[in-house]
Amino acid sequence: MPPPAQTEFAAFLARADISQAAFARLTGVTPRQVNNWARGRATVPRWAGLLAVLLQDHSPEALTIAVEEARQEVAAADPETR
Repeated sequence: MPPPAQTEFAAFLARADISQAAFARLTGVTPRQVNNWARGRATVPRWAGLLAVLLQDHSPEALTIAVEEARQEVAAADPETR
């Protein structure tokens, strides 16, 4: 999937009913950076576009839980972290 255009990114956030500030908090980037993506002042990274698409069908809380579970599984399978 190519990175979404700024208009697509802004629309994804709107359909997901998530504010730019909430997306920034969720992802650890600045609200200004998210605003730059949404206004076309900066290219939307592929990961941000994919996350915005996922948020249309899943709540931020559900995705946070899924990521944490995946991290725990990776840590349990990695002998270096034991």
